[in-house]
Amino acid sequence: MKSRNILTLVMILFALVSCEEEIKDARKDRSVGGTSEILLVTQNDNQWNGLLGQTVRDFFEQEQYGLPQPEKNFRVSHINTEALNDMFKKHRNLIIAKIDRDIKSPLVETQKNWVSEPQFVIRITAPSEESWAKVFDSQKDKLKLMFDENERERFNEFFRPTRDHKIIAQLKEQFGVTMNVPEGYFIGIDENDFMWIRKETQDMSMAFLIYELPYKDTADLNPENIIRVRDSIVKKYIPGPIDGSYMTTDKEFLKPISKTLPEFPAGYAVETRGLWNVVGDFMAGPFVSYSIVNPERNKIVTAEGWVYYPNKDKRDLLRQQESILYSLQFAK
Repeated sequence: MKSRNILTLVMILFALVSCEEEIKDARKDRSVGGTSEILLVTQNDNQWNGLLGQTVRDFFEQEQYGLPQPEKNFRVSHINTEALNDMFKKHRNLIIAKIDRDIKSPLVETQKNWVSEPQFVIRITAPSEESWAKVFDSQKDKLKLMFDENERERFNEFFRPTRDHKIIAQLKEQFGVTMNVPEGYFIGIDENDFMWIRKETQDMSMAFLIYELPYKDTADLNPENIIRVRDSIVKKYIPGPIDGSYMTTDKEFLKPISKTLPEFPAGYAVETRGLWNVVGDFMAGPFVSYSIVNPERNKIVTAEGWVYYPNKDKRDLLRQQESILYSLQFAK
């Protein structure tokens, strides 16, 4: 009887080891590439310098809304097909273009994690540059959403091993949410319905604000109401550097904009982007926030990230904040 049990145990262990080896073998290399970078692969330089390349650059290199200095949504880099070696195949965001005059209609193919993780690849084959540009225009908004998601996934994968479990536990206890806040942050203010989570360096400040209010009806998610509530919250809790100064939302230099996100991970959300500034001082910077109804508590939870980094580029730092905010979930 004992020998049969031992044999069974050995078989189980062997199966587990084999499974682990299969998982290890299936794991792909980490993707490469700069933050917010897209690699466009063309067949020749004429395509890159012509209509095809210009169409991609005109869309992805538009200025990102909500930043105090001009910064592109993405930077588009370029190689030709013959240079697409094993290293470049690992690029996180790939657009592979091909003009094939033997086909009658364009072909669009998308693929996640082709040779690396996280990775998103789109291949567009068309009979002419004009038809290539036309099909790209029909798909570009969806493609941007996929590349944005890929950037967030990369940041969250990077931050996941360094999560601050004390802050995460406090968020869960206080607001009934979890969010993968990495190490390096500390809680600056902790009230019953408000938390200011800060990261401070000599020349930079990054922060998350989490606050909740009772939910009455859908008017509470109106963009004007979200800004009104935000202004009242930050005026109360976020002081400026001199007496009487306080944070508010800029409404003159760059008006805040909002959009609904039905597929936000925690549920239907309203995203708000804009600039904050300080009344009575010259401090300012970008913010992004997500307002979501928590049906279990019948409250609206707003989670916001903002950056202060004077005279420096802020796009990538705000992308970090956005990625962490996308990890927000209501605790079970």
